[in-house]
Amino acid sequence: MSSPAKILLVDDDVVIHYMIEDITRQMGHSITCVADGAGGRAALKDDHFDLVILDRRLPDTDGLLLAQDIQADPRSSFIVLSSLATPNDELLGLGLGALDYVAKPVEPAVLKARMERHLATRRDAPAPATLSIGKTFHLNPVTRRLSVAGRTECLSPAECRLLAHFMQNIDIPQSRSDISRAIGGREWVYGDRTGDVLVSRIRKRIAGSALQIITVHSLGYSLTEDPDV
Repeated sequence: MSSPAKILLVDDDVVIHYMIEDITRQMGHSITCVADGAGGRAALKDDHFDLVILDRRLPDTDGLLLAQDIQADPRSSFIVLSSLATPNDELLGLGLGALDYVAKPVEPAVLKARMERHLATRRDAPAPATLSIGKTFHLNPVTRRLSVAGRTECLSPAECRLLAHFMQNIDIPQSRSDISRAIGGREWVYGDRTGDVLVSRIRKRIAGSALQIITVHSLGYSLTEDPDV
């Protein structure tokens, strides 16, 4: 049986604190609650957390500005819980590496299910081995380090998940739904351009290598070898 997970909540709403503390107790995990960005950064500096739940409207900052602090620990991941829930807000959060973007208000049972899904996926999966294509293209899914064209790139969690998916399906066209599931485990919704943004970023990451992501008309995208390199 897996040991209890450590969860960090960064939110200044006392009602949310009580709700998520109750959910966490039901799940058998431990939780630390802080009310602002400064408290969140201090907690992340002092301890490891398996999952961070971030509000965006904090008294001192936008919670998404903590994304880099969270991702400094390759074992940590985060979900956003916010009343800022337009498609552009969600796109921004997922693009910065959030596993999920949950709109307030949310039913406790729904949030519990989201938390359980992400923790189970992270904790029960075996440690992934380094993925390689050829002798000079290597991706470590744990550290999110990509060795490519004689340099090392540090990928965001979403970039890493998507590139790993492409590498495991090389030369096979991936639809927007395939990409959305690879990024966050859910179906693509019309108007969501998260996948397109991440594909654009990955193209820049792998520039100069023998691999490229091509657009497949009416299908999506595919990772393939560039015959001219």
